[in-house]
Amino acid sequence: MDPFSYICVLTSIVAGLAVTRLVSGFGQLLQTRARTPPYWVHALWMVNVLLTMIITWWVQYRWRNVPHWTLFLFLWLLVAPLILYLVAALLFPTNQDDVVVTSWRQHYYANNQKIFLLFGLTFAIDLVDTLLKGLTYFLSLGPLYYGSMLMQIALSPSPRPQNRRDITPSSLSSIFSTTSECLGVICCG
Repeated sequence: MDPFSYICVLTSIVAGLAVTRLVSGFGQLLQTRARTPPYWVHALWMVNVLLTMIITWWVQYRWRNVPHWTLFLFLWLLVAPLILYLVAALLFPTNQDDVVVTSWRQHYYANNQKIFLLFGLTFAIDLVDTLLKGLTYFLSLGPLYYGSMLMQIALSPSPRPQNRRDITPSSLSSIFSTTSECLGVICCG
């Protein structure tokens, strides 16, 4: 087994746990929709995080040609999946006595600040990750990449709206960014 394949085992396990949490949460939404109606913004964030997790896992393949692996690089590849797992855990808590979700809307707004902050970290991590692949690679991505990443980082910790509007600027920008990343991965590999 080559070093990249060996390292990808653990990152894939963490990514798999995040995907499992999101998909089982979606199943929970379907099963309990009569007594706990789903909230569309919460469901949209579930899809957003799921797509981001899949993109993160897919993009890790670009590290396959690294000739020398270090513990730092291995830990670095674990950071984004771990953070996305934490976001998934915030979106769908485990069924514990102290965390009973009676309203997905209230649950979402009780946790959206933490969700935005953690999700925003993934964009900062992406910038550093891209730089670690080399300055030439980083510069080849162009101003649209830099602008979208900086916009995400700036908008992610935006405060929860007092009037609890359904969509905040950070929510819109995150969903837009994930959609454009999906298109970029589909078109460019």
